Amino acid sequence: MLITNNMKFSTNSIKSCAARIGTLTEFERIPNTIFETPLALIHTKGGCVPHLTKDVFKMVTSDPQILSVSLSSTYLMLESMKDNNVNFANFVGMKEYINFVTLHDQAYATPSGFREANSIPIWTRSGKFTLTPNMYMNVIETFKPDMYVALCDGDTNINSSKKRVSNSIQNSTKFFDNCFTKHSSSEALKSSEILGAIEGGYDKDARTISINYLKTKPIIGYVIDGLHNNGPDVKNIPSEQIREIVQHTNNLLPPEKLRVSMGCWNPLTVLDLVELGTDIFDTSYPYIITENLRALTFLCDHDDCNNVGHTISFTEESRYADDFSPICSHCECLTCKNHTKAYLYHLCNVKEMLGSVLLMIHNIHQYLEFFKIIRESIKCGVLDDYKKKINLKFKQGNVAEADEPTNIKETKSSSS
Repeated sequence: MLITNNMKFSTNSIKSCAARIGTLTEFERIPNTIFETPLALIHTKGGCVPHLTKDVFKMVTSDPQILSVSLSSTYLMLESMKDNNVNFANFVGMKEYINFVTLHDQAYATPSGFREANSIPIWTRSGKFTLTPNMYMNVIETFKPDMYVALCDGDTNINSSKKRVSNSIQNSTKFFDNCFTKHSSSEALKSSEILGAIEGGYDKDARTISINYLKTKPIIGYVIDGLHNNGPDVKNIPSEQIREIVQHTNNLLPPEKLRVSMGCWNPLTVLDLVELGTDIFDTSYPYIITENLRALTFLCDHDDCNNVGHTISFTEESRYADDFSPICSHCECLTCKNHTKAYLYHLCNVKEMLGSVLLMIHNIHQYLEFFKIIRESIKCGVLDDYKKKINLKFKQGNVAEADEPTNIKETKSSSS
């Protein structure tokens, strides 16, 4: 058995289900990089941040980041990577960033069903591809990611039957065995970390079975999977729907291991999941807000900005046509420092792509600031007060996001 991974996660929290600060260190490919959790992975398509060039993204943030890379948006690159004999980070020119590979794109609803024996489907712009554990691990060996999730069957949600939930656990257990055996002996993956997926839908007993199987494995952490089928509707899932099952899950997981929850959870749900001991999320939420031509304002509490709710729309609110103030006068992003709401309103209504670029710059900046505030609030012991403040922002003035139209098409695509 070859396992020589050096990556480490550490936390001073001894509680299984409580907000905590942790650190991810000792990445072999970029050894001096340190990440503090809770954090958000940067959602990508084809390995790039949607709407932003690499140079623009570097202007958005100079901090180290972890990229969330879905196979559904990158699988078609596989043969070219093989032909050029390069790993994923080098192939897409993002070698300065740690990458975390998952099966599905969190911003798009994953079609349910379509399962074949001993395989999992992924959906690309060219249609469906099915991956067996052996095929999946061959792909992973070509990508050589810093972190990745073992092949799993997470096709469950709150409406799933007991039989579907049971099958998801059986499949995922079998897939993990096959993946971990290959991972453990792979020379190509000696610098990569594998995570296991906790399945079980909304059935506590099923979750317990999945946890008991995985918690003895020598892995760095777990992905709490099977709560949804991805896509924009995840932002409308109330915390009350998932809180009990996530609390049950985290209470049974070893406190020293990493916990990941993917999907475009809204900020209120993120705060609840952080409070339950979840460490890692992703930025598919600000991407979806951008696709709806909206700007995040839930961090803005300045009277001179007059931002009452958690987002503002540049297609529905004609009052911004003559508003020559920035989205937020206190925001330090490139968009707010250089452009006005009136200009953004114009760009969005003439369907100029620069509108999405400027909104993405602002929304990513705001979301990364959100996680900085979360970490500081945990350190200072004021997370509960911060939650109340953000809750109030969501309750004020805005049309519920559940009633908003979405520009995210329910098909897989690797275009940004």
